[in-house]
Amino acid sequence: MLMRRRYNRRVDLLLHLRAFREVVDQRSFTRAAAELGVPQPVVSRRVAALEKHLGGRLLVRDPRGVTPTDRGRAVLPHARDLEVRADHLLGVARAVGAGVTLAVPGGASARALAPVRDAAREAGLDLELRVADPDDRAAAVARAAGGLALVPCTPDEADLVGPLGAATRDERAGRLHLDTLRASRGDTGRPRRLHLGAEDDRPWVRDVVRRTAGRAGLSPGQVVVGSPALSAVTDVLAHDDVWLATPVEAAAHDLAWRPVADLPVQRSYRLAVGRGGVAAAGPAVRARLLAALGPALGLDAAGAP
Repeated sequence: MLMRRRYNRRVDLLLHLRAFREVVDQRSFTRAAAELGVPQPVVSRRVAALEKHLGGRLLVRDPRGVTPTDRGRAVLPHARDLEVRADHLLGVARAVGAGVTLAVPGGASARALAPVRDAAREAGLDLELRVADPDDRAAAVARAAGGLALVPCTPDEADLVGPLGAATRDERAGRLHLDTLRASRGDTGRPRRLHLGAEDDRPWVRDVVRRTAGRAGLSPGQVVVGSPALSAVTDVLAHDDVWLATPVEAAAHDLAWRPVADLPVQRSYRLAVGRGGVAAAGPAVRARLLAALGPALGLDAAGAP
């Protein structure tokens, strides 16, 4: 019985601290009750019980509404911290063993992604993999819709990075020089084009590609941004175009891959975590998932030699 009373008192303490914090934020018992979805007398009783438990007044009424006393101001940051920690604990407990979605870019085969599912299972996550466009992946996490997503980011913020190079039908060795795509004098046919996919339609990649292509003598129309993989590969095969892709993407379409001279651009992702994916936010679980995602997508851990 003693253990039960102590346990309940601790649970009540969280409820009472939440009521106190809400009254401070709303400057009103009535508005706090509306936010918490309980009757106003319940909020008053919880605050009164908390004041008794902590040994003094926490709130006073003045012309501005309800404001914290000195004791209340001292307690408030700890109340907020405990509330955040309690919410995090509940999220972790509910996510482990439950379904979590990981939104990934296209380009990797199901076989290559199988180790990602295995890594998640070892961490206690029932992981569902979903292929989505980069903007859709970022929007899902921004809405706190739950789960995890690999979202494009600058290389200095990345968890995974990898080089972009020339995917072509030409298997010659060495670097590709963009000036070889320039139209020759007297050419009347369609000029060769440089394709950049939606995954890499980001300022830190797109702007560098356009500037480098311009310095190499390519016209603006020869740089095609946002090309779907199917369109880019078709044009590579039909018109000898160049698709900027990762080695894994090139191999998946039976294309050769080589670096592009003077174009040190990278594809880079961070593993973003929504509220429903809090169980994967821990360093050990994140490390497991990233260690499996890197090889599947042909990317390396950021900072790896």
